[in-house]
Amino acid sequence: MTDASSPRGRLVYRRLGPADAEALHRLVSHWEVTRQLGSWPWPPDPGFTASRAVPYGGDGFVWAVCLEGALIGTVSVTAGELGYMFAPGHHGRGYGTEAARAAVSRAISDGVRELRAAVWADNVASRRLLARLGFTETARTREMSKARGEMTDSISFRLRAADFG
Repeated sequence: MTDASSPRGRLVYRRLGPADAEALHRLVSHWEVTRQLGSWPWPPDPGFTASRAVPYGGDGFVWAVCLEGALIGTVSVTAGELGYMFAPGHHGRGYGTEAARAAVSRAISDGVRELRAAVWADNVASRRLLARLGFTETARTREMSKARGEMTDSISFRLRAADFG
């Protein structure tokens, strides 16, 4: 994946890499971010962050989301599952929806026919974002949250490529 700009021209997407480790670690050093992630530890661990700040080699992609040259978040589709996180100072500005829409569009153009996503039930903003993209709820479960250190209510979603508009 080469660098790309968002359709609205605000954001740039590029492969996440080792040079992003410091900025990524600042991002996951916010409890309000990390508490919403399923597999990130709390307190933040620089070694764990560095292990994630590498080009993704599996099925899909992980993008750094940049605004005016600075990393403000990440968005990914790995093994058919959409994921994203954004720095608190950039919440509520439409960046998450814009980046997630770009990632879903790219995944569909790459041949993915169905995408999944999962969020903690108390993550209302992410539930709304997924609904805006056309995702529908498929299941409710309880899962272990690594950051929270407890079983947490989770909601799974699905989007068929044919339903994305």
